[in-house]
Amino acid sequence: MYRSGINLKNPGYAGYKKMVGRYCGRAKERYWELDFVRGLCVTLMVFDHFMFCMWGVLPFINEVLGTSFLAGAEKLGTAYWVWPFRQNFRFWVVTAFFILCGISCTLTRGNFRRSIPLALVAAGITAFTVFLENFGLNEVILFGVIHMLAAAVFLYAVLDNAAVAVGDLLGDGKVSRFFREALRYLPGLVGIAMLIWLFNGFAHLSFENGYLDVISDFTGAATVQENKFLSIFVYIKSAPSNGWFDYGAYTSDYFPILPWAAAVLMGGIIGRLVYHTSAKYAFAPLSGAWNSGVCFLGRHAAVVYVAHMIVVPMLFALCAWISSLF
Repeated sequence: MYRSGINLKNPGYAGYKKMVGRYCGRAKERYWELDFVRGLCVTLMVFDHFMFCMWGVLPFINEVLGTSFLAGAEKLGTAYWVWPFRQNFRFWVVTAFFILCGISCTLTRGNFRRSIPLALVAAGITAFTVFLENFGLNEVILFGVIHMLAAAVFLYAVLDNAAVAVGDLLGDGKVSRFFREALRYLPGLVGIAMLIWLFNGFAHLSFENGYLDVISDFTGAATVQENKFLSIFVYIKSAPSNGWFDYGAYTSDYFPILPWAAAVLMGGIIGRLVYHTSAKYAFAPLSGAWNSGVCFLGRHAAVVYVAHMIVVPMLFALCAWISSLF
């Protein structure tokens, strides 16, 4: 039996992809475990930002509106924010999120296209927070997570497309195919090289105060302006008395390219090893209705992350205003 050129009794792989695309509305495969972990990560990030707003945003809202909504809640937010468990757990959550981003980069050839809206959103976030600074809310985001992800995805696209271009010059044959496939690991290998360079004199991992963190050993340049630029790429050792620029002191969300973009690039290795082999179906039998809610959040993680940065403060402001009516 045939329909539109597809043998339905024995469609073959190409025919199967066509049928999936036709009857499911898309040909692109999704892997529920990636969406699920991404959904968990973004949920925890939203909660983290909620607690930050209790600490740093709600008191500002109460001051502006002359209200006392959840007065004293900033103590809970502060206690949570400096909690060693939160500091340690956050490190692993954001690392997992960035590695997942790198895995996703291996599942599409449109990474240049993906980086453009991220860059536009990042520019919008900076512009909006700079605007709010005029009203006394000193929470400017100069180079946050969206900025870093835009840079990381763009860098992945540059490296991967370069690898493909070189691979196309190798011609056909078994050996050529092997080297072509090996070249696709270039972004991940660059990520490893970047981390080796970073931890070879410019930073180190610290377990002080009960949590894991990246501590900078890089003292930066001679001027603040130079260090503003350098801080996009790497943490700069904080020494305000010497006039060095510390991004962490001036922004409420800060993720420099090193080490975080390197984590994105390294995710490409996992993506190639797992999701370009038969191992990609290992978790398929475990999928079901139980994971649909979290997977939905994971499929729309970027929208959820950006939206919550606006919704959570607005929700606090709305509740504070309503409380003033009574």
